[in-house]
Amino acid sequence: MLTVIGMGNVQFGDDGIGPAIIENLRATQRLTTKTTTGAEIELIEMGLDALGLLDYLPNRNQVLIVDAARMGAEPGTMRIFKPTESHLVLQWDHLSLHGFGLAETYRLAGELGILPEQFWILGIQPGNVNPGTTLSPAVSTAIPNAVRLIHQLARDQALVSELPTMCFDQNGFA
Repeated sequence: MLTVIGMGNVQFGDDGIGPAIIENLRATQRLTTKTTTGAEIELIEMGLDALGLLDYLPNRNQVLIVDAARMGAEPGTMRIFKPTESHLVLQWDHLSLHGFGLAETYRLAGELGILPEQFWILGIQPGNVNPGTTLSPAVSTAIPNAVRLIHQLARDQALVSELPTMCFDQNGFA
């Protein structure tokens, strides 16, 4: 089963993209854990608590974190990657928008021996992270593409096991 964890602050514009995607997945799945094809997805909304991820990593094989990530791309651009394929940096180096970020949590989970076999991050380039609860138009357009990708990952185990680093723009694959 694929566990999808949405992170972000819904009070700061595009930083709320992770929870927005979880909300959309719940709505499209009619509040069940099965997609229309029968693939199972566990949905978790973490908000800002990156350290809280440690409670959800043990005993899971496939985890996808969905979060806003500063990647120097156009707002709404999505990139999916394994943390080992990227140079995750500490919060103070601007990848994470949270206090105890994904980089710190990933390192700690590794030290604790609780990293899932398959662990990825779906980063979405934010445009506006100012106070407010509305996503920018560019980031809002990433939601349907992210939902399609997550459904595809949940039902296609071959894709999951060989998942390369992929980059998407607002229209899909780039």
